[in-house]
Amino acid sequence: MSNEFAGTERYVSELAALQARGHEVCIQIARHTRDPLTGGDIVPHIAPSVETIRAGYLGYSATYLKTLRTFRPDVIHTHLGKTSFRLGLLPRPQNVPLVATLHKRFSSRAYHRCDGLICIARWQARDIPASFVRPYSVIGNWTQPRTPPTPAQRQHMRASLGIGKDTFLIGAAGRMIPKKGFDTLVRAFRRAALPDARLVLFGDGPQRRELEQLGGGDVLFPGYRTDLPTDLHMLDGFVLPSVHEAFGLVLLEAMSAQRPVIATAAGGVLDILDPSSPELVPPGDVNAMAQAMRHMRQQGPRQWDMGRFDPVCQAGQITAFYERVRAGLRA
Repeated sequence: MSNEFAGTERYVSELAALQARGHEVCIQIARHTRDPLTGGDIVPHIAPSVETIRAGYLGYSATYLKTLRTFRPDVIHTHLGKTSFRLGLLPRPQNVPLVATLHKRFSSRAYHRCDGLICIARWQARDIPASFVRPYSVIGNWTQPRTPPTPAQRQHMRASLGIGKDTFLIGAAGRMIPKKGFDTLVRAFRRAALPDARLVLFGDGPQRRELEQLGGGDVLFPGYRTDLPTDLHMLDGFVLPSVHEAFGLVLLEAMSAQRPVIATAAGGVLDILDPSSPELVPPGDVNAMAQAMRHMRQQGPRQWDMGRFDPVCQAGQITAFYERVRAGLRA
């Protein structure tokens, strides 16, 4: 895995923990996995029941081949294009399929040697060309249920950022890069001109300084958070402003925390919220987002139906897909 802890890394660590309840699971990670900017690292999030192998100085591919001498997998599951491309070139045991999860767009170069593909959203499946004749399936992401903080704990969390109990706190989270649309969100927040309201942007990235200058004193930048799903409970509303989002895991987490949400109608968000949902706004539309925030101000906590995003159910679908691909190789 890569040198940060973001959506893909969370997917991998949580899926491995779920699968380790009934199977032997081994994760191979990069030689260096700590993000020097944010401090994010997948290693502390990997369950003790999962074997972890870190790539050696000879590199990822050499470590993979060495691992196959002692660990005999029934399935090899890759994530992200570079790893899928590399492992597709390397030998693997007979009738052991190479399955990849698409966390971004389909790439023929990266994935054409895979025996099966898992799409986390329908837009990815629509992008797969007819020339890819192997099985693929849409199996969406999930969110882990968490115990919400008590009212006193929630107020303490808000106070740690200097937020009073009556202030309307809107939040967003992610890597601060242009495609995440945080500049649109900051402009929309200022245009909405909500009384006694603050905006908090969790995360870090190369666009942070620009956003700080754009936001002024009403926008908070607490940096990278190690327990974002819990932090979301301090909010009164959540916004996902991305220009495009492969899935939108943080949106699921905000909904699981029973926050009212606003999201851009782009990518995998349309697998989470109905396309006709009033919570959706066009990407990059400052006016529409500002109006949606004014409406959000009138709402309280929301009880979203999270049944479609149950982690045990989704992990079971992935295991069933493994068996489907394995059966195809044996046929």
